[in-house]
Amino acid sequence: MIIRKENMIRILVLVIMLIVTGFQVNAQENTELADGMVSYITGQNIYVKFVNTEGIKSGDTLYIKSNNMLLPALLVQHLSSISCLCQPFENLSFKVSDPVVAKKKLVIKEMQAPENLTEKMPEKDVSTAVIAASSKTMDQSEKKQLVSGRATVSSYSNFSTPGETSNKLRYTLVTNIGNTGQTALSAESYILFTHKLNEWEKVQENLNNALKIYNLALRYDFSDKVSLWAGRKINPSLANVGAIDGIQFEYHPGSFFAGVAAGTRPDFTDYSLNTSLFEYGFYAGHNTKLKNGYLKSSLALFEQKNSGNTDRRFLYFQHNNSLIKNLNIFLSCELDLYKVLDSIPKNDLSLTGLYISARYRITSRLSAFASYDNRRNVIYYETFRNYVDELINQASRQGYRVNLNYRPVNALMLGLNGGYRFMKTDPEPTKTLNGFGTWSNLPVFKSSVTLSADLIQTSYLNGQVFGVQFLNDFFNYKLQSTLNYRFTNFSYTNNLTNLIQHIAGADLSYQVNKKTYISANYELTLQKDQNYSRLYLNLRRKF
Repeated sequence: MIIRKENMIRILVLVIMLIVTGFQVNAQENTELADGMVSYITGQNIYVKFVNTEGIKSGDTLYIKSNNMLLPALLVQHLSSISCLCQPFENLSFKVSDPVVAKKKLVIKEMQAPENLTEKMPEKDVSTAVIAASSKTMDQSEKKQLVSGRATVSSYSNFSTPGETSNKLRYTLVTNIGNTGQTALSAESYILFTHKLNEWEKVQENLNNALKIYNLALRYDFSDKVSLWAGRKINPSLANVGAIDGIQFEYHPGSFFAGVAAGTRPDFTDYSLNTSLFEYGFYAGHNTKLKNGYLKSSLALFEQKNSGNTDRRFLYFQHNNSLIKNLNIFLSCELDLYKVLDSIPKNDLSLTGLYISARYRITSRLSAFASYDNRRNVIYYETFRNYVDELINQASRQGYRVNLNYRPVNALMLGLNGGYRFMKTDPEPTKTLNGFGTWSNLPVFKSSVTLSADLIQTSYLNGQVFGVQFLNDFFNYKLQSTLNYRFTNFSYTNNLTNLIQHIAGADLSYQVNKKTYISANYELTLQKDQNYSRLYLNLRRKF
């Protein structure tokens, strides 16, 4: 899509107006923040564990922490005494052990609350502590070293009949050290090492085939308004830019913030350091806490090079707000400013990526979500999706989507999700439809059951997926088990063949203590002439 020059000024004016628009509302909220953690992910459901769920109810929103702000991330559908069953917002994805924050409603009693109320709250990292302290700035003398993280060892095995067996080992280290040695220096990391058994020579040929450093950075706070990052870091205000290997400097006086970044992009093939991919840019924005939530906008101008030549020059704009009660709006877009046509460089404005979504909580029992996605395809360096999950993900990745969730009674959640995509490169439109129903708190073993159906129609296949899942908790929610079954029927239009699969799975997770978790996942796929099975074992230790 090419945008005329006369429209370019209008777009930039609109962007600037959105950035400078904000409301500073001082409101007393009778809430406290509670830290949780993603404990389990299956299908469309994400389970989050807390010390307890008192003060949380169905229909509430859970948040993630980003740039000293809390951003809406999950919608609570059902909950037990320590766990919440949630659905993620459309533009977000999660991993097991990701931190999540809940705003628990407090019961106001006719007595004075103790001044050290925050000491009774669960442990928090630096950003959450700042928010909980009602924007009270911590003096340098008050800085305390805060250390958190996790180490994980996993085994992933694939079996096929007939066929070969492959076994993969995966080691993960995630750390977050705030105020190292009670100074203004902080550090964080997310490092992964993966290798196949009996294939160590591939690691020796290229260490980066096994080693993936997604985050490894140091931060120094010159004051509560000025900070500097050095290393590999994804900036929340520049999420679409990806990881930057270099320096990021940010100045954030009050509700406004601005920063510069310079460095290189990770290599496209193995995510290693590549000094030929230099990039630099500037960003600015505004964020404000509101009575109904928040407002945040940011604009970035970036130039990316390849071996000294300009590879890409673009504007990136992101906006998120909850100005209207129960309504959350998210918008992001990318505008390329440079292209090479017939070996001739040109400065021309074209829209290369657009995503907009709106989530509205109509009543305490009914919520609606709509989105339009015209972003580029995502490249995954590692994924555990099977063929069915990957096909559904690709079919529903772009285009228009509408979602409705309805809870007629407390124990029952119903959902309907539809998608439509018709791009110039598609011979025929892609249509998807998903429906599910979850009945929780069944009398046997505190279990729940979910029935689901997916219908897919693309230019090359028509498919149906029907599934059922049982979830059970034992021993005061320390042991969790899941049994699921799916039937798939894919009819390919080009070669007039059908692919029928029976997929059965079982998950088992156990919380040994507050810091140690073990889990096992097994999946069996039966189809004509060939069967597949996968076994995933995981041991995680927090510190």
